[in-house]
Amino acid sequence: MADETVATTETVEQVEQPAQVAEDKFDEARAMELIKKLRAEVKELSPKAKKAAELEAADAKRKEAELSEADKLSKKLAEAESRLKHMEHVENQRAAAEKVGLPMTFAKRLQGETPEELEADAKEILESLPKAEKKAPGLSPTNPSGAQQGETRAQKLARIHGQDVDPFDPAQARKLGGGVFFTQKD
Repeated sequence: MADETVATTETVEQVEQPAQVAEDKFDEARAMELIKKLRAEVKELSPKAKKAAELEAADAKRKEAELSEADKLSKKLAEAESRLKHMEHVENQRAAAEKVGLPMTFAKRLQGETPEELEADAKEILESLPKAEKKAPGLSPTNPSGAQQGETRAQKLARIHGQDVDPFDPAQARKLGGGVFFTQKD
């Protein structure tokens, strides 16, 4: 490829030298001859340049394939070591949080390389968290605020309706003028 480039430059220089000597006159025949020579060289060299580029690409691919086996293995090893180190760190964070009694949501926020550093950081975080006050609830969440425990059904109805009324008693509903009644045939 380098020899071809040198040959091309020499011919261009040889053709250009007579043109420089006769700058005064334009010779159309000589210009056409120069153009034809250059076109012939381009036709001759372009397939060679394509072939050379293909050979260079194939050679680079071959070298990459040869080196890539070792490179691939070393890259996989580095990735595996990185993953292992990360997993060990995560496990150490979890263990430190569990040992101190820190909630697991804070475990991944622990900083430090050794288990002792992680544990010390977990203790600091635990101390800075607000202490929850335990209140004994007076009522269960399902009881209404005015309800009394141990209340009878009649007492509930009286409290809800304001009198001794059983809304499910059909006789009481007829007496008060409401409800839907179905007559039964005997």
